Amino acid sequence: MGDVVLEIAAQKEVGGAERRPVLERFEAIRRETESLTANLTAEDQSIQSMPDVSPTKWHLGHTTWFFETFLLARLGSDYRPFDPAFAYLFNSYYEAAGPRHPRPERGLLSRPALDIVMAYRDHVSAAMVRLLERASEAEWAELAPLLELGMHHEQQHQELILMDIKHVFSLNPLLPAYQAPQLQVQAATRPIAWVQFHGGLKEIGHRGSGFAFDNEGPRHKVWLEPFRLATRPVSCGEYL
Repeated sequence: MGDVVLEIAAQKEVGGAERRPVLERFEAIRRETESLTANLTAEDQSIQSMPDVSPTKWHLGHTTWFFETFLLARLGSDYRPFDPAFAYLFNSYYEAAGPRHPRPERGLLSRPALDIVMAYRDHVSAAMVRLLERASEAEWAELAPLLELGMHHEQQHQELILMDIKHVFSLNPLLPAYQAPQLQVQAATRPIAWVQFHGGLKEIGHRGSGFAFDNEGPRHKVWLEPFRLATRPVSCGEYL
């Protein structure tokens, strides 16, 4: 997500929502990110198994850097950065936010240690709560769209945490699992059936007043040829 996304998406959300529900959602999203790492060791969270994977520790820092950079540094008049060097380490590819550590080398960062990154999260989360509680109406109108964007951004990285750790574990000969298997035995797989869809001129893209990233719009027309979809996902046996 780059600077264009930040500029466009931040304009789409009205900042007049009640503060308490928004604050509670912010805190819940931050907790959920950390809960995803509960089964991971500090060593698990430092590994970068390929250039397109980021260490869990980096995701924890980067999502925190977003709030520090785009909300606290702009609107938190009394805010003091946890560590100014983190602006370089945890920027991803936001050109306007300054230089950044190369993405393929994120797994080479043994420092900061995981406990320092978690302290960074606590520092920024606490400052965010103070900012949201104390902001004037004018400040709230300015920060609410950025806050909404930041929460969706963190949820994106929750997905990336799960995706990346799967690749990390896939290269370990001990075959560690992210969590214990939760098997559901099904007596028999129902036969696949196919549902026919007519083609034609269709509309795609975001429609509505809720949040959307810039690549979900604008709504536009496309031509679809007729197609079919199966009534259930394919099984491993069928695929093989």
